[in-house]
Amino acid sequence: MRIKFWGTRGSVPTPGPLTVKYGGNTPCVEVQAGKTRIVIDAGTGIREMGRAVARSGDPAPEIHLLISHAHWDHIQGFPFFAPVLNPKAKIRVYGCQGTGHRLEKVLGMQMDDDYFPLSFQELAADIRFVEIETNPFTVGETQVESTFLNHPGLALGFNVVHEGRKFCYCSDTEPFRDLLLREDASGCSQIGRYVESLDRKIVEFATGSDLFVIDGMFTDDEYGKRLGWGHSSMSDALMVGISAGVKRLYIYHHEPNHSDAFLDDMVERARASVRDKGSSMEVYCAKEGEEVEI
Repeated sequence: MRIKFWGTRGSVPTPGPLTVKYGGNTPCVEVQAGKTRIVIDAGTGIREMGRAVARSGDPAPEIHLLISHAHWDHIQGFPFFAPVLNPKAKIRVYGCQGTGHRLEKVLGMQMDDDYFPLSFQELAADIRFVEIETNPFTVGETQVESTFLNHPGLALGFNVVHEGRKFCYCSDTEPFRDLLLREDASGCSQIGRYVESLDRKIVEFATGSDLFVIDGMFTDDEYGKRLGWGHSSMSDALMVGISAGVKRLYIYHHEPNHSDAFLDDMVERARASVRDKGSSMEVYCAKEGEEVEI
């Protein structure tokens, strides 16, 4: 299985000289498993990924697009994805109904006349939507499993398994334990046990991963001022990975104001923290354009 990062930045694109190393495009990850091509999220990174598909010479690409959630930074690249204009392309979009509209409606709304010159109905590809209702489910040659994350509205994490290898993607999440602080329920032991079970479920979801991509958007100091935003601190991301026994962890969904130099320092501090805890887990900051074999 081959993993390629096409977009690693969170919230808003951040092009410029300070983000060249880790990238400025918003979330998009490609998974190639045998002949099956899976794309997770359609942030601005999917535009360049689509250009690569067009250059590959495949006249009728088949693409499985998993959408973690419909916040703008995870869907804004979809109208610029070259295969949507290819009448021979087959695109299957997987997700679940959001808090207000179905995924098909949300993707279409961002192409309304007020926002975009081309309507969703004018896209030439064979685009069909698949609502996730069972776990796990088959996507091409892979088995995919989803789980709910702790993010405003609704967000999914995904496991992709192929030939004994496991890739886990958990962008846009923060510890469920902090629900207690936001809901002023810290004195209720029953609620506390339930919230702890939700955090354990994320660890179980990631357990056994050969490669684990997880939201690590904030430093510990930043996170303390942003409870409820739906993004994790680096320390919390590392603890999930260590508890799950993953082999390689990639910090993802980089904060727009974090420069390459800042992320260099962040990942070095992360590695030192992991060593101090006696773990052999490898830690990286996800880089746009990087390919990883598992």
